[in-house]
Amino acid sequence: LGPCLKMAAPESEACAAMERSVRQRVPPLLTDLYHFTMAYAYWRSGRHDEPAAFELFFRDNPFGGGFSLFAGLHDCLLFLKHFSFSEEDVQYLRSVLPGCTDPAFFCYLRSLDCSQVTLRSVPEGQTVFARVPLVQVSGPLAVVQLLETSLLCLVNYASLVCSNAARFRLAAGPRLRLLELGLRRAQGPDGGLTASRYSHIGGFDVSSNVLAGCVFGIPVSGTMAHSFVTSFSSLEQVQPRTLSPARGGRDPVDLVTLSLAWRGRICVVLGVEPGQAWLGELAAFLSYAVAFPDQFLAVIDTYSVHRYRERMGGQRRSEDENPDFGNSLRM
Repeated sequence: LGPCLKMAAPESEACAAMERSVRQRVPPLLTDLYHFTMAYAYWRSGRHDEPAAFELFFRDNPFGGGFSLFAGLHDCLLFLKHFSFSEEDVQYLRSVLPGCTDPAFFCYLRSLDCSQVTLRSVPEGQTVFARVPLVQVSGPLAVVQLLETSLLCLVNYASLVCSNAARFRLAAGPRLRLLELGLRRAQGPDGGLTASRYSHIGGFDVSSNVLAGCVFGIPVSGTMAHSFVTSFSSLEQVQPRTLSPARGGRDPVDLVTLSLAWRGRICVVLGVEPGQAWLGELAAFLSYAVAFPDQFLAVIDTYSVHRYRERMGGQRRSEDENPDFGNSLRM
C-alpha cells in the first residue's frame, strides 16, 4: 500500500499516528442508522451470517475528467482492523433503535469484529474509471452491511481530492513545486486534514497544514499572510536592512537600497511608474526576506489582483515579442 511514502517523520511514528487518527475519526458509529435496522432484520430472520459481497464503484468521473485516482484504501484497512462496538456504543444504540428490538441483538453487536471479512481492491493511487468496481468486501451479511457507509465515506472524499490534485499536477508539469493551502476553506477540521493528506498523495509536494505534517509526515511549508503585508507602511520599518551574501566572502548588502535599484529597472521593463509600487508592500517583502533568506516566498496580490493581472498581461505580450523576456521574470 505504501502508506508511509515520503514521510518526513520516522516511518514507524508516522504509521502509528495515522492509525490513531483513523481510530479517532472513524468509529463504528460513523454510519447511517438504517444499517443497524437492516442488520437487526437480518439477525431476526437468522440470515446475519449468510455469506455476502458488496462492491464499491462510482458512476461518473469528477470534474468532467476521463479518469480518477483511487484513494482511501489504507484508511479502510485500518478501520476494518479496529472495527468493534464498545459498551458505550451499544448503550447508545439501545436508545435510538425501536423499543421492540430484542436485547440479545445488542449482545450480538458487542461481539462483532471483521475477522471474517475479506477486502479486495485495486492498489491505492491506481488510475480507475467509472462503473468499474474498485473494492469488494465479502463476509457475513450483517457485518458487511454495517461497513458500507463508513467505507464509502473513506473512499469517496479521498479519491475526489486525490484526483483533483492529480489534475493540478498534470497541468503544472513535473518541475513546478505545488503547495496545498486549503485548510481554511475545508469542510471542517477532519475534511481539512484528509484533504491535505490526499492532495499530497495526488501530486502536491507540500502542505501548509501543520497537523497533517505531524500526523502524516507530509512536508509542511507556507507563504506569508496578507495581514503581514498590510502591517507595513514604510521602508523605515525594515530592520535590519542588510543581508550577508549566501556564498560569503563579502560585506553585508543593504537590501533596501539594492531592491529600490532593481525596482526602477523592473518598472522600465514592465512599462509602469515606480510610484505605482506600494512601499509598504515592498517593506513587508524585504522584512520577510531578511527573516527567511533561504525560504523566501511572497504573496503578491494583497492590494490589487486586477493590477497584478494587467501587469502579467503586459509581460505575456512582451514574451510574445521576445521569447527570452520572461525567463528571468518567472524565477
